[in-house]
Amino acid sequence: MRNSIMRPAAIALLALLLAVAAAIVWSQRADAPPGEEPPSASPGAGAAPAGTVEVVGAIPHEGAAWTEGLLVSEGLLWESTGNPTGSGVRAVDPATGEVRWRVPNGNAFFAEGIVRAFGRTYVLSWQERTVFTFDRDADPPFQPFASYDGEGWGLTAVGDDLVNSNGSADLYFRDPETFAIRRTLTVRFEGRPVERLNELEYDGAFIWANQWQTRYVYRIDPSDPSNVVRYELPDRCPGGFYNGIAWHADEGLFYVTGQRCPEILKVRFR
Repeated sequence: MRNSIMRPAAIALLALLLAVAAAIVWSQRADAPPGEEPPSASPGAGAAPAGTVEVVGAIPHEGAAWTEGLLVSEGLLWESTGNPTGSGVRAVDPATGEVRWRVPNGNAFFAEGIVRAFGRTYVLSWQERTVFTFDRDADPPFQPFASYDGEGWGLTAVGDDLVNSNGSADLYFRDPETFAIRRTLTVRFEGRPVERLNELEYDGAFIWANQWQTRYVYRIDPSDPSNVVRYELPDRCPGGFYNGIAWHADEGLFYVTGQRCPEILKVRFR
């Protein structure tokens, strides 16, 4: 009689414990994006490093601009912009936010990353698979320079290479004369590839990359891809996305803005 009573009770207790364990596992997975496992650190490693962002100032930004690239040149902020707000290149006063000049491309292509290096200004196209050179005094100001496979997102220069992103976790180091790929670097954080790398900037030591549709910026050591630090920008771009990073060497700080952001922030990454 005792055995016949205890056996069902034991089974019920076991079922209850299994249900509780399943609920715990489900609650842990519920925070992960659909179709993805919760992020974890590399085996044997602690949590990946996270930096802090210090905002030291801000200037107005023409909020309707669909920012794709940002750099400091000739004392101005050069900004490449894409559709739907008009594609082209313009220059912004870093003290006031005033637009000093603008050169549209007549919507001939969706302008993406921009860099001034190796005696040229290069502008990527999003889906036209062409990198252009830009000279605002030339006719036409945008000239096809070289072609490439896939999409064009961000662009910078590191040493003797141009470096571009295409929305994946890979950075492509290219010959500045032919745009041929010399090597590829896959960016990982907490052991996982960082997808949707977008705008790029190089400050002489690190590559800085924003992640499309997030507030994250990643600091990447081009000689050691395991040395990656993640930063989170403040929530000051309502209705838009950060997508512009410019290193101002004379001021020792970065300018950051984005698509339809009302401000260009002056920040330090620590």
